[in-house]
Amino acid sequence: MFDRKTILLPVDFLDRSLEAAREARGIARRVACRLIALNVVERRTTELQFEPGGLWVKELQSYLSRELGDTPVTCVTEPGDPAQIICRVAREGGADLILIAGHNRRPFEAFALGSVAADVLCSAPCPVWVSLHEERGPAPLFRRILCPVGLSDSTAATLDWALQFAHAFDAACDVIHVAANSYGEEQRRITQDWLTHREREGLDAAKNKLDGRGQLILATGDRAKVIADASVALKSDLLVMSRSRSTDEIARVHSLPFTLARFAACPVAVI
Repeated sequence: MFDRKTILLPVDFLDRSLEAAREARGIARRVACRLIALNVVERRTTELQFEPGGLWVKELQSYLSRELGDTPVTCVTEPGDPAQIICRVAREGGADLILIAGHNRRPFEAFALGSVAADVLCSAPCPVWVSLHEERGPAPLFRRILCPVGLSDSTAATLDWALQFAHAFDAACDVIHVAANSYGEEQRRITQDWLTHREREGLDAAKNKLDGRGQLILATGDRAKVIADASVALKSDLLVMSRSRSTDEIARVHSLPFTLARFAACPVAVI
């Protein structure tokens, strides 16, 4: 089950952190989870003597009260490099999920979702949820989940995570597969007859896991565009996908998780 999880919420005091906090509140109000808010005081700031706790924690608590209200949260502040500290605290604290705000202000830069979020996405010891939106209002309900599936070894674990989340929120969980080697093809829906034998076998297993909770969508075209467009058409509240396993930095930056984390119309959880 998705409940009884430990969620790490990095906070940098920018408005986009409040949107991440709003999404954390939406999760915490639905399922039992432990919420840890972390502010990393960067090294250039620590020319002023840093003391754990005290005013630093009080400032963090005050800031989060605007969005979290009475949602229980443990506040932690630490000095150092943000991405390194976030990953270390996640590892040492046994975090099941890092929920981090990114940004999308410089679309022509490789790390358009933010250098800290990008580094965490590559190095985190657990799933990473990236929020790029700055909305306000009630905590989100997460009524529709979209999970792209391929033929990698991590597909089953990713779909299991998406289904656990969907069960916890009584949400639909749609699965989308973009046919292999279809880049350059016209973007369109297809049937299983278009797929390879290996693809059909993998998708039969995915369909059995769905057990009627959502629809199976088959398509051709550019993977990122097809998936992003589907998330808009389906009004998805969350996109759940597998992490890129590439060790090459350039390949990671242009991988599907990085692309969709920047351009999807909803938060993206990378498993």
